[in-house]
Amino acid sequence: MGRIPFALALCVTLAAATSSPAQDQPVSSRPSVAEVRFSDGSVVRMTLMQDNLEVITKYGKLQIPLSEIRRVEFGLHVPPDVNQQITQSIKRLASDVYKERDSATKELVQVGHFAVPSLQKASRSGDQEVAYRAVSLIKQITERVSPDLLRLRDEDVIHTAEFTVIGRINAQSIKANSSHFGDVNLKLSELRTMHLRQQGGKHELVVDATKYGSALDQWCDTGVIVDAGQRVLVTAEGQVDLWPQGPGQYVAVPKGYNTAGKGGQYLAGALIGKVGDNGKTFLVGERYEGLATDEGKLYLQIVPSPWNNASSGQYRVRLQTDHAVLAGR
Repeated sequence: MGRIPFALALCVTLAAATSSPAQDQPVSSRPSVAEVRFSDGSVVRMTLMQDNLEVITKYGKLQIPLSEIRRVEFGLHVPPDVNQQITQSIKRLASDVYKERDSATKELVQVGHFAVPSLQKASRSGDQEVAYRAVSLIKQITERVSPDLLRLRDEDVIHTAEFTVIGRINAQSIKANSSHFGDVNLKLSELRTMHLRQQGGKHELVVDATKYGSALDQWCDTGVIVDAGQRVLVTAEGQVDLWPQGPGQYVAVPKGYNTAGKGGQYLAGALIGKVGDNGKTFLVGERYEGLATDEGKLYLQIVPSPWNNASSGQYRVRLQTDHAVLAGR
């Protein structure tokens, strides 16, 4: 069983392509399943109950569909009530009353890593007593909490199938459902990472040689993403004419014709794939079955003929992805 970077998705649906050239169609939406890691290190598998995340970036707001998100690394999110408490407690560090200062000190230590950014600002205060107390508190908190919590950045990092977004998620929580806990609001202040998992499924599509098999840069952006560790089964059938000017003389099947195609790496007419814009190409052929070793979007292509002409015909492709053992094994 082979192991290659893999990702699968729909190029052109069979139903749309049976009688006329079809337009690329988006994959139907499915519930987003995520593995959520909390600040205490626990990991829970949940179904996310919203369609997108609103992220504020230096260039404006973005609405990012959850179906496009692969992973989220959460920054420091201080709950509003805690933020208000921190502000009041730092003001009380300047109190002339010892009990007030002592109470504020205990509150800030209790708040922990949430208070560190505000204390760092207070440590640069013109009031030397406040600055001294802030530095002392930072040291106390640093000795009590995990270094990972102290390294949290202000921004969230959202990795999508296409690019990475750095900004602040414009929410205090994310709606989710767990088989153990029911409907819940996941507080961003308690989250460290969220890895969205692709669900298995079956797809049928057509890859047209005129559009995706006449030049080396003609890659079909498929759209469905496969996670590392998913099992992948791909079968393909059909015929592609590598020299339509003389019909029937140079006909290829998905494993390719008996002559090298453009670029020389694969046989002409072979069905190949790659993951990402700069991913390494691999042979799909008439049947591929294996475990994905990477995650991302799959691009499919029919290797062009070596004679600098457009090919014709199409391959019918069936895809199956699953985290379990594939049927028939």
